Amino acid sequence: MNTPDISYLPQRQLTPNSITICSPFSGKVMPLSEHPDSFFSYGTLGPGIMVALSNHKILAPFDGTLVQVKNAGTEFILQANNGLKILLNLHLDPQQHIKHTHIAQLNGTRVTKGQRLAYFDLRDLNSPLLACLILLNGHQLTPMHYSLSHVSAGIDILLTITKK
Repeated sequence: MNTPDISYLPQRQLTPNSITICSPFSGKVMPLSEHPDSFFSYGTLGPGIMVALSNHKILAPFDGTLVQVKNAGTEFILQANNGLKILLNLHLDPQQHIKHTHIAQLNGTRVTKGQRLAYFDLRDLNSPLLACLILLNGHQLTPMHYSLSHVSAGIDILLTITKK
């Protein structure tokens, strides 16, 4: 599959007329190619970025609709008001189990940027919970960049899509 690359670009070099996606997660930003599941690392569903979580909550990255919650609350499909559709996926080592999961929103719910979608108890995990943001309808978009090595949910920009 030929998906656009998401590359690092310092924030000062980003154009002001670009589309930004606020981070739904807090943690260390990593390329999707480092995902342990080849389905994600090869970009099968589309381009994306991964975050090793340092915080327990997931927030809506934009105003739009929570289309679907799947796989016991580990996958969220959202659609922005501008039509952009994303998948938020949580990957946990198969030997670990998340206790005390709370999904704050249900399928079809209108969400606003920064609104809590879910939170998790991460205290008993031996390794970080990995989360990725995949652009489901982003195959034809212009170049995408990330500019931070660590992001805070609801505050920092995770991805920037530059306009040609």
